[in-house]
Amino acid sequence: MNLHTNINQKSTNRQPAQHILKSGQKVYLYGDTRFSGTLIRPIERTYPPRWTVQLDRGGYDSATVAEITPINPQYIETKAAVLFNDSLDTTLPYKEQISVQEKRISELERENEILRTQLKQLQAEKEILEKDLAQAKQVIRRAKDISPLMRISLKRVLRLAKDACMNVQRTVGGWILRMGDRARKFRRLADIWDILSQDNWYLEDIFPKDKLVAIDLILPPRPRKPPTLPNKQTLPLMRPEDILRNREIRLVRCG
Repeated sequence: MNLHTNINQKSTNRQPAQHILKSGQKVYLYGDTRFSGTLIRPIERTYPPRWTVQLDRGGYDSATVAEITPINPQYIETKAAVLFNDSLDTTLPYKEQISVQEKRISELERENEILRTQLKQLQAEKEILEKDLAQAKQVIRRAKDISPLMRISLKRVLRLAKDACMNVQRTVGGWILRMGDRARKFRRLADIWDILSQDNWYLEDIFPKDKLVAIDLILPPRPRKPPTLPNKQTLPLMRPEDILRNREIRLVRCG
């Protein structure tokens, strides 16, 4: 008798859960909301009873009635409200909880409005920078040579050296940078420009002891030789054998 009553109690305990589940109902499996899905239909001739579930993340699964938990929309909203505000006081009445959440929502809306304003300002600044960048690119494309090192001249280097109380002069195989009794030889004029055009420089770096040149040994630049032009010859040009033949013809007397 006790066994029969236990079986009846188990069957009655299963029947309410079986009647609650319906096809198309949203549920989650195994007590984990990540395995959410939709009930399709019960599987026949299975014990304990099983249902076919189409998972939201793809695929199908079959679970027993004990492993299926119906999703209650009201329960989800209450849980989301708790997660939304960690400082929710469950001891407060329901209406006061709603007013607290409404205040929190209004504060977040104000913060969102401030962020939208800042976003618009940043977008406007971005457009201005993009226009400036496009103009700069256009200037670079149209420029024949934008490298300042390619446009260095002796006049500019002399002006820069004069501001530093120095002098530049040409010598054999390069240039001399001189300041008082100190002198240093450079192979290119651009090397002097690179040193003097820096914002901060030290005299010891420009005139180190191991690179000083004796002023007495500085040679003036080599004079350019005038080009030698070839001997001017009149036309028509004749070969040497033709000239000798003509001379012999002239020596022959006629008659």
